Amino acid sequence: MSMTPPPRPDDSGRALTERERDVLTFMVDRAVPFAGDPPIPDDTRRRLREQIPATRAGARCRCGTCPSIELQDADGVTPSGGARIVLTADGPGASLLLFIDDGRLSYLELAPHVDDVVADFPPIEALTV
Repeated sequence: MSMTPPPRPDDSGRALTERERDVLTFMVDRAVPFAGDPPIPDDTRRRLREQIPATRAGARCRCGTCPSIELQDADGVTPSGGARIVLTADGPGASLLLFIDDGRLSYLELAPHVDDVVADFPPIEALTV
């Protein structure tokens, strides 16, 4: 028996859901740098916030247990490479990570602390930094 999770439906290139957009905005505005990385300047957060209206959902995580998604720009490209910034926040039973590659939003991850399936990102009222 294979231990590889089944592929998730390919719904890449779609508009972000309202919840995804809310969580992304929360992460840009309030999340903290990962593991002692330097603070994010306000002008960097402003530039990231300006990207949100054109950001689309790219490929979903294939683990089958989380709602993590690649983030695409208006051209359908998921940024990669260059300098990486990771912002973090906490939700109920999970960590949230926002990856920023070369100054562009690239991946929104929810990492559950247990093996339970988490179908959606938590509401922003449940997030803490």
